[in-house]
Amino acid sequence: MTPGETRWIKKHTEKTLKELNMKPTIAPKKSPAKRNDNPIIGKLLRLKYKINEAYRSYPHDTNKADKTWVMSLISDVRKNNLTKLSKEDILHCNGLWRDYEGK
Repeated sequence: MTPGETRWIKKHTEKTLKELNMKPTIAPKKSPAKRNDNPIIGKLLRLKYKINEAYRSYPHDTNKADKTWVMSLISDVRKNNLTKLSKEDILHCNGLWRDYEGK
């Protein structure tokens, strides 16, 4: 195909989609966690999702207090605009990652 033909096809499909009020079928790339300016929130959200996955797979092996703790930490980081976590929080998060990684 020539460059002119590919331009015409592209323009024609965009015009057709506008006429039909349709969106293109190409889905945007999904990120594992919500995008934020604060990378700590993204990492904590991934940990929360990991705990959720483990709970769906093995409900009797997970502790609801872990998820509650992570959610409260996320809200604290958002509310106080924290850029660093305390050593105890980091160690607890690392322990949770180890606990829920294999599940």
